Amino acid sequence: MHDPMERATALLPQLTEWRQYLHQHPELGTNLPMTCAFVEARLREMGYDPQPICEGGLVAVLEGGKPGKTILLRADMDALPMDEENDHPFKSQNPGAAHTCGHDIHTAMLLGAAKLLMEDREELCGRVKFMFQPNEEGPGGALLMIESGILENPHVDASMGFHCNVGQVIASGQIGYRMGPIMASTDVFEIKVTGKGGHGARPEEGVDPINIMMHIHDTLQTINSRERPQQEPVVLTIGQISAGDAPNTIPAEGTMSGTIRAFNEEVRQFVKRRLVEIAQGVASTLGGKAEVVFKAGTAATINDPKVAGELFRSIQEIVPPERLVELPASMGSEDYAEVSLRVPSGFFWLGMGNEAEGYPYSVHSPKADFDESAMPLGTALFFHCTKEWLKNNQ
Repeated sequence: MHDPMERATALLPQLTEWRQYLHQHPELGTNLPMTCAFVEARLREMGYDPQPICEGGLVAVLEGGKPGKTILLRADMDALPMDEENDHPFKSQNPGAAHTCGHDIHTAMLLGAAKLLMEDREELCGRVKFMFQPNEEGPGGALLMIESGILENPHVDASMGFHCNVGQVIASGQIGYRMGPIMASTDVFEIKVTGKGGHGARPEEGVDPINIMMHIHDTLQTINSRERPQQEPVVLTIGQISAGDAPNTIPAEGTMSGTIRAFNEEVRQFVKRRLVEIAQGVASTLGGKAEVVFKAGTAATINDPKVAGELFRSIQEIVPPERLVELPASMGSEDYAEVSLRVPSGFFWLGMGNEAEGYPYSVHSPKADFDESAMPLGTALFFHCTKEWLKNNQ
């Protein structure tokens, strides 16, 4: 049996078993002992020698029978900090953790691809590096693995990843694609505003941090309306504001937190710089002080025209045109971006069910559910695209 889809479909019972085990035992962040032990055991059964590369992260390398380049395949393994609200027999057994973003599926599909690639080892031109990543939801897991050396020894020439898409536009078994930016950068920030506390009856004796924060909030909107290049999308959201504990006093300080999202790295850095300048300038003008801290961030996920184009042509050899959907770039983020920032990459959406098919809830919902019958397609595409890319890039 040589057809990639037939071979992957034959693995569906195994993929399902793997996925359901992982789904029942979700773990968070970089603390993934059961997950790593399970993945390592499956890889060793296939003949791999997986190694821990950082806390919660595993790497395995498959050396092909012929010389060539190195392609990296990535799956994230961490769950989300929430309780699952489904009633499957394999629902989460770990209170406060649930695989509602599909990382259990990503991991199972990549394990399936690892099995098929090992079976075809002698035919491979080059090598495959498997990246089983922690803490995508942090974010930070991808960068942790990069800093631990995942992209070297051997040096990675290209990479590929998938993400489940459920409860949205594309149907089960469809592939969503886009060249160039596919997901936005995200930077999480906190602005701490310091004023001077006082009594509400005598506001002139204090410096009101709430007033300062309101002016900062309004002034930040001018970045979008008057300063950014209008052809470059930016979303700046203030999602939290906190100050005071009594209705009749002026608090001494307050905080406001939010996110910046963009596709262009220069625009991203410009907005971050202007946010600091505006916060500090407005606060100073109104008699207070502002300190800006960026707590977390990841770059935009970029599909390299050459590598993503080559991978997409291989996808087209398996997926018929009516099952391919060009999607607009998403303002959501994905820390696979740290890989695509350093290595020419291709990242694609795999449809796992939409509302019309009985899957109305999107990822990160406690009711998110996924069509497991689409998993063989992800495995087949990992497998086929890898073999073809290595063969065509010797």
